[in-house]
Amino acid sequence: MRSKVFWMAVWLVLGATALAQRTYLEAGTRADMQFSFAQQTAFALAAVVDAGVRDLAGPFGVGGRFGIGVFQGGAAFELGLSGLFHFGKYGAGLSPLAGLGFRVFFGGGQTTFGLNGAAGIEYFVNRQVAFVARAEPTLWFAGGTSFGLDLRAGLRVYP
Repeated sequence: MRSKVFWMAVWLVLGATALAQRTYLEAGTRADMQFSFAQQTAFALAAVVDAGVRDLAGPFGVGGRFGIGVFQGGAAFELGLSGLFHFGKYGAGLSPLAGLGFRVFFGGGQTTFGLNGAAGIEYFVNRQVAFVARAEPTLWFAGGTSFGLDLRAGLRVYP
């Protein structure tokens, strides 16, 4: 009897978690202002594609990103991973979000690592499409330390 109760509990927990997960694909642009402590200030634009899972464990989710950007006449590629906390319900109007993550840039003969935070909003147009805007302050490490503020906007699609 205990075995049946245990397996029933496991099935309910895993089944409820699987039902709560919402995969998404997000495409958008990013405006990036870098404030360097040792070099000149720089501005860049990039196209970014994010994919992830919302509500992976309660309101927590994970997201990954791939981006291509033009920085001071050269191209760079971006990879990133972040954990996000959603304060609102899926599919219901305005949903604030916050998170932490890390990013890596390859290009220009240099690899750059960054730790970033995220704060923004997700506005649901309907249950499958949401507009996302967020600010991501980032601390960069590459031959020196610099601070960047990314402003991102795009559409998130939940298939």
